[in-house]
Amino acid sequence: MKRKNVKKLLCILLTGTMLLTGCGASEAGSAETESVPNASEAGTTAENAADEGSEAASEVSGKGPIAEEKVTYTLACQLSPNWGNPADGEFWQRLEEETNVHIEWVTYLESEADEKFKLLMASGDYPDGFIGALGGSDNDIVTYGSEGIYIPLNDLIDQYCPNFKQRVSEEYPDLMKMITCADGNIYGMPSVLYNPDIYNNTFINKKWLDAVGADVPETTEEFEAVLKKFKEEDPNGNGEADEIPMTFMFSDWGASDHGPYFGSFGYPLSPDYIMIDNKQVKYLGAEESFKKGAEWLGQLYSEGLVDRDIFTQDSSGMAAKVSQGNVGVFSSWDSTDAGDYADDYVALMPLKGPDGEQNALVEGITGFYKGRFMITDKAKNPEILMQWIDRFYENMEVGLNATYGIGPDEEKAWYYDEDNSIVFKKDAELPDAYIRGQQQLPFAPAILGSEVEDFLGNPAKNEINARMKQYTGKFEDGTWERWPSCYMTVEEKEDIATTETDLQDYSKNQLAKWIAGESDVNADWDNYLKELENVGLRHYLEVKQQIFDRYDSAE
Repeated sequence: MKRKNVKKLLCILLTGTMLLTGCGASEAGSAETESVPNASEAGTTAENAADEGSEAASEVSGKGPIAEEKVTYTLACQLSPNWGNPADGEFWQRLEEETNVHIEWVTYLESEADEKFKLLMASGDYPDGFIGALGGSDNDIVTYGSEGIYIPLNDLIDQYCPNFKQRVSEEYPDLMKMITCADGNIYGMPSVLYNPDIYNNTFINKKWLDAVGADVPETTEEFEAVLKKFKEEDPNGNGEADEIPMTFMFSDWGASDHGPYFGSFGYPLSPDYIMIDNKQVKYLGAEESFKKGAEWLGQLYSEGLVDRDIFTQDSSGMAAKVSQGNVGVFSSWDSTDAGDYADDYVALMPLKGPDGEQNALVEGITGFYKGRFMITDKAKNPEILMQWIDRFYENMEVGLNATYGIGPDEEKAWYYDEDNSIVFKKDAELPDAYIRGQQQLPFAPAILGSEVEDFLGNPAKNEINARMKQYTGKFEDGTWERWPSCYMTVEEKEDIATTETDLQDYSKNQLAKWIAGESDVNADWDNYLKELENVGLRHYLEVKQQIFDRYDSAE
């Protein structure tokens, strides 16, 4: 979708690559829990406490106790060795004191979580709910929702989640569409880390530019001229023709790929080869921009300006190469792949092509995860659980506590300034468990800001975030959003899964041949388009359009 305005929600989506991977920790005993501890008993406790209706439960204000007497529910979650059981955590103990809701935790290590989840559901001895990175795939959520195991949350959200509703209406107006299944029901609450980014990042060696007397290129023509200088003029000054003008990973569809370069000829290339233009689904492998981009990259490759290892190197191999300080241009998540040479590189703006095209793919990286809190049909008085989970969406402080176990501490992590805003200490000395990716409760249902990634993530993200503002400020009409993270039915997924894989594989294989000079894109193009139709492109686009139309029309 081409964007005229950059809003808070930049098509937050589920990507194949997740920046913050799950964790949390458990003592060996709790992590090996095999079954749910008397879920029905816990539910009965909740039922007895709340059977007086408003007498047992507090007003839905998002503050104070939720029940007059303590109630108990069982929740299952995924943990990892770096953290203890949530029951031992200060935040969870404080939450229990405040709400009068006691949680019996059923915990599994990440390595066993998927298998244990399947066994739980098959046995019928599942808990009152699932929280964080445990609860199944999109297909599982749709299936268990249709079977009545996961209960619909629509009315519960409307009646008992004032914090969530306020945050969504003010900050993420499209979020409700993303968590709504094809049957119109919401079965899971989301986790959101707002961190808008250009989907691929390209870096150029500024030290080499200075050495060859060139400015940072802004067009494809200038870029090609710079690459030739990198190849021919010994910018590293060692007297040898050993420079690699440009490298990337052809096989990688996370960050270090060739996708950004196609934006100079029209649509930037996305990992799934899908783009939405004026509410119409496009398969990028069939667009003219794909042909022109392939032709241009093939030209650079034939002139020896592109690394010959692009088709075989993996992320570690490319990082090792870049960290030697002998690469002019590379694509990656951030410039730290260059190691000690990282400061030599600057971010490269999307290049303007020969016809004036200048486009970039934008998304909320690490941003949006569906199904991070589900309530099962075992839970009595689910409105109590919904009020409890709504506390997680109150503000960033609660989200930080729930996800990372980080409370306000001016000496360690963050504090409130005089304007009552959270300030992160960039030089904070934190325990090892706070390192990037080490979450106390993996993907807790919460809404966090991009400041969290700046603090917990790689410092180079500051450069990327600043670069994002440069992009959107310079050519808002040239930024495109990826396919939205929306639910499809089980039948739709089964219908197009094989075709989707076949289409992408065919396009990628042909593109590799065109870049490597093994075949000519102009000579092949008509037959290539015919083969896409033979594979099933027309039906595939019809189904994808049906999915998008349903998503787009949802309230």
